Amino acid sequence: MKKCKNTLFILLLAILMTGCAKGAGERQQPSADPPKGNITTTLHTDSIIQLKRTPHGSCEARIDYPTSGPKALVDALRTFIRSTLFEDGSENIPNDPQEMARLYCEQQTAAQARQIEQMGLRTVGANEAPEEGTYIRLVCTAERFVTYEVYRYSYISQGAHGEYADYGVTFRTSDGKRMSYILNKVDEQFFAFIREGLRRYFNVRNDEDLDELCTVDLSLLPMPTFPPYLVSDGVRFHYSIYDLCKFEDGDPALTIPYEIAKPYMTQEARDLVFGPNTHR
Repeated sequence: MKKCKNTLFILLLAILMTGCAKGAGERQQPSADPPKGNITTTLHTDSIIQLKRTPHGSCEARIDYPTSGPKALVDALRTFIRSTLFEDGSENIPNDPQEMARLYCEQQTAAQARQIEQMGLRTVGANEAPEEGTYIRLVCTAERFVTYEVYRYSYISQGAHGEYADYGVTFRTSDGKRMSYILNKVDEQFFAFIREGLRRYFNVRNDEDLDELCTVDLSLLPMPTFPPYLVSDGVRFHYSIYDLCKFEDGDPALTIPYEIAKPYMTQEARDLVFGPNTHR
């Protein structure tokens, strides 16, 4: 099962590294005309990479760490990165990003050693060693917003398969606000667009074929565990594993183009994409 997990990880990483790419299996869709005068935010980042291997497991961190740009935005992004790496609110986190990543991997590999001990194992083979990792990547920049995507994975020795999470977060450039709500309503017509995106993702012909893949009632289509976020060409939906289907069917992702999503977006989100005080 470890081999299967590694293959899945490589595929997911390839998707993540493509930036604002569409989900696998999606056809090219027309995107909204870019807002007039829209320019890219001046945000500079440094690529932080940390890899730690021990006899008990391994940990990897890859981070696009903001080094300069609008102060409120940079401060918000740095706080977001720290809280993503250290969910338990660990104290004495270094300000230096490389040291921060090193501490993250140190804590994770120490936890792996405790897991191995609790399982009564003295050693683990290379194909059974625990793995942990977090990738925090800047995927979209615009005049009024930037978006990061986070990919986290975990494999516990002798586990059935690894666990992972893949999601995005949009920040307003003017004040660094994290945009928790992109949509203010959904209806059956909007769900039809989501189902269409899922059919493309899974490369199936109709809703009946889609129903066979999914473990939930798509007539009551749930929203993703993590909220939708903004990318270059639309509103991105990234469902988590088990949100819609079995583990082996992955975490479906799709993008609703802005010309379709606009009437469903909050005024705050429309302002970020199309300019202040933009109406329907």
